[in-house]
Amino acid sequence: MKKIVTSIVCLFLFITAFPCWSLDEYPTKPIQLICPFSPGGTSDLSARIVGNKIAETLGQPIVVLNKTGGGSSVGINYVAGSKPDGYTLLTASAGMVLIPMITPQLPYKMEDLVPLGRLVTWNNMIVVHKDIPVKSLSEFVAYSKKNPGTLSYSSSGIGNTSHFIGELINMEFKLDIQHIPYPGENPAITAVLGKHAQISYVSLPTCLQHVKSGAVSAVSVLSNKRDPELPQVSTSAEEGYSDLIASSYHIFYAPAKITASILKKLETALEKALQNSQETKKFLDNEYKKWAVVAKKANIVIK
Repeated sequence: MKKIVTSIVCLFLFITAFPCWSLDEYPTKPIQLICPFSPGGTSDLSARIVGNKIAETLGQPIVVLNKTGGGSSVGINYVAGSKPDGYTLLTASAGMVLIPMITPQLPYKMEDLVPLGRLVTWNNMIVVHKDIPVKSLSEFVAYSKKNPGTLSYSSSGIGNTSHFIGELINMEFKLDIQHIPYPGENPAITAVLGKHAQISYVSLPTCLQHVKSGAVSAVSVLSNKRDPELPQVSTSAEEGYSDLIASSYHIFYAPAKITASILKKLETALEKALQNSQETKKFLDNEYKKWAVVAKKANIVIK
């Protein structure tokens, strides 16, 4: 009888200890990294590049899955409702901040996800069709004022960063430039190439080859400092508009209830590519405050 009791106690101890053992062994299978944008864009490519580096540290593959729709809300909601076991992560852009402020009803809240860190940041630019005779922000504003209601800008979709930049510029300079949304940055820049729109506000990686080839003209980098990829292009800050700063960024997230031990392993694996999560949270709070003003004044709403 004593042997039976001892065996039962040992079995109980093994069972109760097993979850701790499994957490220590994380990860034991491939990890899903959800990208809420279509393949081939900057979000998708950066997720795959950084995901491969994370996989080397964790010893398990990072599988990027593209779950598109709803201006990125479909993919975000998928991760927000996932089991917080570290096997489903999210890479999201500024839409993570922007969508909740312009969408009355969403199935998730920002509090449902915890930021792991910012993986990449790019400068945004103002670019125009090569036939538009402007080479600086001041020339761009003057030209737009002389042609009210006849110009249009392409964006990567309603509620995305490029849409907000367009409305911010319209408000800042009292311009009348019409908005034409497209399903992503690549279609947006293609619209300018074909002169279906004369202007676009896009991230530098999306337009760099077209600027260098002369297919589009770079007007201004929306930054404090010149971009080393295009050092000849002046910045908005240089021309006296220090408030007209806008970057494109991608941040890694996990479901909010993820355990501290798994979170620590992920942060350790990401430390070469990502910044401290508290620093990222502060950055997101500032982004929300900045763009909420634009959303209200421009009445940007997704119905």
